[in-house]
Amino acid sequence: MKTRFRHLTHFGLIGLLIIFVCLGCANFGQKLDKWQKSVKETLDFSDSESATEAEKKNGDIYFIHTSRYSGETLGIVADWYTGDSKNEKVLAEINPDLDPKKIEAGSEIFIPVKLLKTRKSMPQNFAADYCKNCYQHTVRWSGESLSLIARWYTGSSGNWRKLAKANPRLNPNRINKGNIIMIPPVLLKTKEPLPQKVAAKYTVNYFAHTVKQDGEKMEMIAGWYTGNAANWEVIARANPRINPNRLKAGNEIFIPPKLLKTRQPISKLQSAPTAETPKPKPTAAEKKITPVEEEEIKIFGPKQFPKS
Repeated sequence: MKTRFRHLTHFGLIGLLIIFVCLGCANFGQKLDKWQKSVKETLDFSDSESATEAEKKNGDIYFIHTSRYSGETLGIVADWYTGDSKNEKVLAEINPDLDPKKIEAGSEIFIPVKLLKTRKSMPQNFAADYCKNCYQHTVRWSGESLSLIARWYTGSSGNWRKLAKANPRLNPNRINKGNIIMIPPVLLKTKEPLPQKVAAKYTVNYFAHTVKQDGEKMEMIAGWYTGNAANWEVIARANPRINPNRLKAGNEIFIPPKLLKTRQPISKLQSAPTAETPKPKPTAAEKKITPVEEEEIKIFGPKQFPKS
């Protein structure tokens, strides 16, 4: 009996020892977890600075501009500090959290020092007057649309959305004769005015004569299609990129709808060049006819966004 009791006592002591050891290990484990957590919070691995963020704090690499005025954009900031609004793309890559077209006051904009032209703070009137440097296009022709204007002046019809943002008072789906479209310098590829011929291609009344061989005369083309050879000057103005005194095979001569009398192609016999093409003799009726001026075109909601 005593022996059995002694064995039970030994087993009990061993069991208690095991329990105490387990409790000690658990307590140690908790302390270890707490210590590890404290170390992680101190080091803060998850929120550590990236290499780019660390570089931004280096004044030798980046200059910081703090936005203060309404109307600031990355293009305007790039134009002032770097001398070229096209550096907007570089600033957008370095400042991905900013809206390039609308920067909130107080925002910091990091500008590479290697691009800087000035460290002088951008004045308020520069942002306010920035669009004074914009190119102004005045809508004149039937067939014009914001996408067509974007394609002509910026090289891409897809830029119509950017033009819409630059002209917030404009209805992009219905532009009218006399509307002034502001085109920011960062987008502008050409200042050559949009010709009537280009816009007219998007109207139902568009008609053009294709020169079949070198040497055709503008007077002959005008006489055939309009009934009056003197209208060659009006036709020449409607085709500004074509030399009226030296027509070449393949030239497309746009005939303004107001002048057009026939769409019947010129016969080969009449279009054949001569050593010196004589000017047609005016009839008694033609003597009283004066060149018809370009029509007063009424814009009536042209088809929008033609294919590039």
